[in-house]
Parts: sequence; structure tokens; C-alpha cells
Amino acid sequence: MIHRIAGGVGNELSLAFFLAWYDVRHRYARSVIGPFWITLQTAIFVACIGFVFSAISNVSTQDFLPYFSVSFVLWTFLSGCVNNSTTALLSAGGFIKDRGLPAYVFFVQCFFRHLLFLAHNIVVPAVLFIVFGGTTLGNILLAVPGLILFAAVTFCLSICTGALSTRYRDTQPLVESVVNLAFLASPIMWKPHLVAGREYLLDYNPIVHLLNVWRMPMLDGVMPWASFGVSFGILAILSALTVFALSRLRAAAFWI
Repeated sequence: MIHRIAGGVGNELSLAFFLAWYDVRHRYARSVIGPFWITLQTAIFVACIGFVFSAISNVSTQDFLPYFSVSFVLWTFLSGCVNNSTTALLSAGGFIKDRGLPAYVFFVQCFFRHLLFLAHNIVVPAVLFIVFGGTTLGNILLAVPGLILFAAVTFCLSICTGALSTRYRDTQPLVESVVNLAFLASPIMWKPHLVAGREYLLDYNPIVHLLNVWRMPMLDGVMPWASFGVSFGILAILSALTVFALSRLRAAAFWI
């Protein structure tokens, strides 16, 4: 079946989506609510952390919960793609060695899998926006270019970290540590006003710019052109590194 599917880039992308869909279904097999456990877990986490950090940040819960939920859901998408990419090829060693499938298929599978998780998780901020407000349909449409840019950076970053971690195994714990530190150092569980007087902590944090390109249009109706410039620069660098990584992945069978 795999040989029939795998033939050409289009079919390989179809295979990647099929594997991602199967992985999600298999993970929640024999469960009553299935993948909606993802949504429930996210809702519980957002509610617990949201109430606590709204008090710490001295921000009303009605204002903080939509902000935190949408920030956390999109961050979970990025961090999940990057962290899982570090083991994606190791888990697919048999397909690469025995079936001769291109290594990049399994990075695309990882990306599609987290898009499916995102589709379940996005229900949480959607409900909070309906209940508490905080955005409009026009602002959501305004955020679409930033969301596409954010997804493109996530995809390229996952390929780069995945290829590097497959070639050099010590890279995986380093990537996980950096991702965890980036989460704490970026305005996701806290709002930017908490670092008033130290704006350089935001200006020199690339994650902040990647969040700004969709979050500011969505929540404030403002296009952060400076953040778009930084994010496009990040994407250009990562795109060049991705092309190089894909050329090196031809030897992936010898790395696994």
C-alpha cells in the first residue's frame, strides 16, 4: 500500500497526511471522546494557569484568558513540531531503510499531526473569544498572513532541528531545553507590560516577533510591520538552512 501511495511529491505529501491522521486515530483508539481529550486537557490547563497568572499579572481574568489561550495553543503547535521533529526520523527508521521513503516525509507527517492537534485545541480560545470577546472576525482575517508566516517558520525550524538532532544525538536535549526556556522568556503566560522599562527583553527575542505578527492583528487590530520584517528575515535564514538540511538528509539512512 505504501509503495502505491509513495510516488512523486504530491503522493508523498498525501502519505504524510495519511500517516499523521492514522497516528492521531491510533493514539486515541478505544477512547470515548477520542482526540477531543486534546481539547479537554488544553481547556483544563488554560483555566488553571489563566486564573493564577491573571492574578499575578494584575490583569482581569476576562482579558487574560483569551490572550493566554490563543498564545498557548499556537505556542504548543510550534513547540510540539520542533520537539517531535528531533525523534521523527528515528521513529521512522524502518520506512526509510527498508521502504526507501524520503526522510522529509516524516517531518511533514510531524507537521500535519500537530496541525490536527491545533485544529482540536483552537476550540478553546474560540469559545473564550465568544464568551469574553477580545477580537472580531475582521481582526481574525487580518491575522491570517501572520499565521501563515508563523506556520512557515515552524515548518522550516522543525526540519532544521530534526535533521540536526538525527545527525547529532546530543542536539535533542539541547533543543528541548531551549524550547522550554523560550516559553518562559516570552510573553505567553504573562503580558508584555510586566517588563516595562526593559523592552529590550522583547525587542531582541525572536519568539516575541513571531507571536506579534498574528497576535497583535488578532487582539489589537494592529499590523506590527517591524515584527513582520524580523519574522521574514528569520524565515529567509531558516529557508536557506532547510534547503541545505534536505540535501543532507539523503544520507539519513546512515544516521539512524
